[in-house]
Amino acid sequence: MSFFQSLGSSEASYDSYIDSLVAGTLTPQYTGISALKNSDILTATSIIAGDISRFPLVKKDINGDIIHDEDINYLLNVKATTNASARTWKFSMAVNAILTGNSFSRILRDPKTGQALQFQFFKPSETTVEETNEHEIVYTFFDTLTGKTVKCRSDDVIHWKFFSHDTILGRSPLLSLANEIDLQNGGLNTLIKFFKDGFSSGILTMKGASLSGEARKRAREDFEKMREGSVGGSPLVFDSTMEYTPLEIDTNVLQLITSNNFSTAQIAKALRVPSYKLAVNSPNQSVSQLMQDYVTNDLPFYFDAITSELGLKVFNNADRKKFRFEFDTRSITGRNVDEIIKLVNNQILTPNQGLIELGKQKSTDPNMDRYQSSLNYVFLDKKEEYQSMKGGENNAKEDTT
Repeated sequence: MSFFQSLGSSEASYDSYIDSLVAGTLTPQYTGISALKNSDILTATSIIAGDISRFPLVKKDINGDIIHDEDINYLLNVKATTNASARTWKFSMAVNAILTGNSFSRILRDPKTGQALQFQFFKPSETTVEETNEHEIVYTFFDTLTGKTVKCRSDDVIHWKFFSHDTILGRSPLLSLANEIDLQNGGLNTLIKFFKDGFSSGILTMKGASLSGEARKRAREDFEKMREGSVGGSPLVFDSTMEYTPLEIDTNVLQLITSNNFSTAQIAKALRVPSYKLAVNSPNQSVSQLMQDYVTNDLPFYFDAITSELGLKVFNNADRKKFRFEFDTRSITGRNVDEIIKLVNNQILTPNQGLIELGKQKSTDPNMDRYQSSLNYVFLDKKEEYQSMKGGENNAKEDTT
């Protein structure tokens, strides 16, 4: 059962397939690269993809401790493909997943160990996805440079999809925005036409003449031709028998045309971007509070889909039970050094837990996993012994005096 057709096929490609779902046409309007013509979609997509690519991915164990793995860090945060950095790769993957619903990369593995070494990015239009009769998913990639095709099992493909109703294909959130984008584009087109024409509706009076219906029609057509040939701001020439009186425009109507807040808010809602980031409103919160709320409540919709896919495809069966991937957002949501010190000194965190909170590697000193007391910051389980020892020292000093 074929879902996508490879590039060059006479049948519809994935891009045209998705586009055809909108308004029942095969004309790309709302998804794919064409959607970036809309400034709100461009801004929202840039924000999401930028945040996905700027937060580093870390490897954690089942206890939530960060595991420092140089190979994994290099692949996911330094250089992911032959020709692109990890940031560029994550940004491109996110953009395609948002605009088309799907993004793909082939995993290039070590032939001996099976470890993921690099990713090879493919556009959706270069990808065919098929489900076999045994319900296995097979990906076929078409290399436009070499003209060769490569078939891969699903285990060897990173496939990002943020919204899916069948677990196989993703669906772009832009598909639900057809009416909102039409409304926004309609308002902009009306506004452009208004300023281009330089005129509103009006009344054309022919002085001293009694015109038949045909004559009025001809006069209107002549006037329209004269207007079409003029540029906004250029003068129109009348003779003494003609008088044009423009009708007044209700300024509220003009404000309605120029206001795209409704459509912008709908785009922000569908893409899970706070509307204030698209300049719709200005909430009464600090920038840090707004950012923390965005990272905590909105971005996990994208983060969880990415980390679960990477964990499924990059880890082997044994590691999958012991480790997981997570986006490190502590630069926004984490505690600062002073807060960590207070938590350690008040027995909320061990010193090693404090190091982990700061993104540092744990110490191998076993004492760093013990809680400290505020009494000269000794270990809690040694507090009474330390007090007794100090008391004995003081008594001995008194006896000698």
